Amino acid sequence: MHTDPLADLLTTDRLAAWRSPSARPSTETLFDAAAGTVAIGRHPDGGDAVLELYSSEGATPATITGLPGDGGGIGTLLDTLWDVEQATALVEPWAVDPGGAHTAHRPPTRCADTAERAVELLAEARELVLSRVHGGLLQPTLKGYRPTDAHPLVTLTVVGLADLLRQDRRIGRELEVIARWARRGGLSLRSADRPDTAVPGLLGQILAGGSRIELLAGTGSSGQDQVLPGTGLLTLPFGEPVLFRAWPPMPGA
Repeated sequence: MHTDPLADLLTTDRLAAWRSPSARPSTETLFDAAAGTVAIGRHPDGGDAVLELYSSEGATPATITGLPGDGGGIGTLLDTLWDVEQATALVEPWAVDPGGAHTAHRPPTRCADTAERAVELLAEARELVLSRVHGGLLQPTLKGYRPTDAHPLVTLTVVGLADLLRQDRRIGRELEVIARWARRGGLSLRSADRPDTAVPGLLGQILAGGSRIELLAGTGSSGQDQVLPGTGLLTLPFGEPVLFRAWPPMPGA
């Protein structure tokens, strides 16, 4: 008999445990500099769900999928990431967010809200990454990477990447160079998009080798009628998908 592994994860007991989710802990407790991770929510057993930003081998890319707006929780998740990253000198968040839907409330350190500004910001990111690589920030062996106050990890979140690639070919060209050297150049590239989108070519291959967050509420997944906003699957590099629920919004957010 064919079984749906996602349906097995989304059991009634597990979903019921999240009807009253834990409040988001204080920002300064969510970043683990030694592990290179940010706690983004809870697993069903109560343990922290963490997203890897970097390891000893360099920066880690990530793909985030979910419905836009608050219905699936993608906005709240991005808000948590940017809040934590701005609170430490070791990480500097940048974002491309056409229209500013996610960045209006909490602007990252650097932000572009149009396709034209995106090209400019991505050109700066490319120059940053290449200058770090050529300057020897990380040796060719890809061992021993750690961000510093002088050379913080840059997280570059691109919202609606698939549409942007269609709008302007320059965006794809810049991102392919960035993605090729990002791990060694201390830049964690993130794509945040709808579930039904795919990034083609080399860029898609590089993103596929990183972490993945799939927010499930309202996406037609098994048991979707019971799935609460922020519920999703987290897959770390070389790992298996695990269920988690993102922290709820901070009061007043």
